[in-house]
Amino acid sequence: MTVLVVVLLAAAGLAVWAVGKAREANEYFAAGHRAGPWLAGLAGTAAAVSGFTFVGGPGLFLVAGVGSLWLILSAPFTGALQCWVVGERVVEDRPDRPITVPELLQHQLGGRSVRAVAAVAVLVGCVASLAVQARAAAVLGETFLRLDGWLTAAIVMLAITTYTAAGGMRAGLLADAVQGGVMALVAVGLAGAALAAAGGPLAAIDTLTAKRPELLGAFGSFEPGRAASLYLLFALGPLAQPHYVQKFFFLRRRTDLRQLPAVLTGALAAMLALWFGVGLAGTALQAEGRITVNRPDELAPHVMTLLGPWAVLLAGVAVLAAMMSTAASFLNLAAAAVTRDLPAAAGRASSGVGTARWVTVATAAAATVLGVGSDRAVAWLGIAGWGFFTAALLPVVALGLAWPLCRPAPAAAAIAAGALVDLVLELSRAHLPAAVEPGLAGAAAGALVLVVGSFCSRLAGPTTASLARTARSPRR
Repeated sequence: MTVLVVVLLAAAGLAVWAVGKAREANEYFAAGHRAGPWLAGLAGTAAAVSGFTFVGGPGLFLVAGVGSLWLILSAPFTGALQCWVVGERVVEDRPDRPITVPELLQHQLGGRSVRAVAAVAVLVGCVASLAVQARAAAVLGETFLRLDGWLTAAIVMLAITTYTAAGGMRAGLLADAVQGGVMALVAVGLAGAALAAAGGPLAAIDTLTAKRPELLGAFGSFEPGRAASLYLLFALGPLAQPHYVQKFFFLRRRTDLRQLPAVLTGALAAMLALWFGVGLAGTALQAEGRITVNRPDELAPHVMTLLGPWAVLLAGVAVLAAMMSTAASFLNLAAAAVTRDLPAAAGRASSGVGTARWVTVATAAAATVLGVGSDRAVAWLGIAGWGFFTAALLPVVALGLAWPLCRPAPAAAAIAAGALVDLVLELSRAHLPAAVEPGLAGAAAGALVLVVGSFCSRLAGPTTASLARTARSPRR
């Protein structure tokens, strides 16, 4: 409980510091484009690594073994891929560049329709993804702190909402960077301690070889098709996650993209060490009977309890940091969609920073109710949120921004089609073949709509927006 009180006090202090520094939309939603590669890299990785990684990852290893690692095998190259495919389209060397993903799409593709549909997709996806953090907070309270899950989730979301509503990403950028550094150090330390408790990685593998050999095959307990689909989802998905793209809005200049991939990759590798280390060690300890786990989300907390109070404290700090940094980005993105992007798509002025603060509070409340009330494991909630953004935004961000023939109307239709396909399939996930991942299926449907629609629209000749976009395409 002491940790939660400290978190609330720190959030209040950060809010007081930031409330007067984020009076303009540029400061509130994009931190004034004042970040260098280290600050943006640590903050961006912190926003990417959530309760899904610290709670859901080890739990997924308990269920799928090596199969769970297919979700993170792409980590060494995703930072470079993001900078190459997306970063160069976002970071323009001018002060009035776009500050949200829907605004970027309108800026590059033309037309208000694509901004409107993208804003709705971002809002829906942010609420769903915030629910993951609320659910992870509830698990943290129930297993680490012995508190009611609803109470813990409410306290954590209140802390995040306090400084995010007050200072937007002007406050969130600094907080996320600090939290990213803390998470990286703690993740490596806890992974090493967990493996030591299991006798080392080789001893843990020997234990699983004897007691649960099905977890150690190339695909673990996953079918090959499911492992391959999850790999593709998490290899290509970073291009479409708005909280990943958001870090490019923070950068000061295009040259910062040269150093950013190394920062992103190093920080992410350190944090993902916990997924593998605690997952492997905890599964071995469970197989030996040294810990008892009733549901996958309990694995990491029970391993920390076995290690001792110091580990429980550090893990609690790391999980809180992970949830707070990710949730802050989603809250800010949702507020921007409601108060900036939707009004602009309707031809009206932005609602202003004051309204954005109230939208932030409302979004946090809705996500908390949705997340704590869900009976899904954190890992599968996280996959669902990730898949929704991939289905809705991957075609237009990865293909549309780079393709001069892309038209705004087909781009808007692609976002809607991808999101709809994903939602329909996600609701029937239990009845799908193992190789069918809703997020990938939605992205494929969206890409088909985008390409076919753009080629059909080409018969009407090039639009003014497409000609202007070709003229301002960044030099490679």
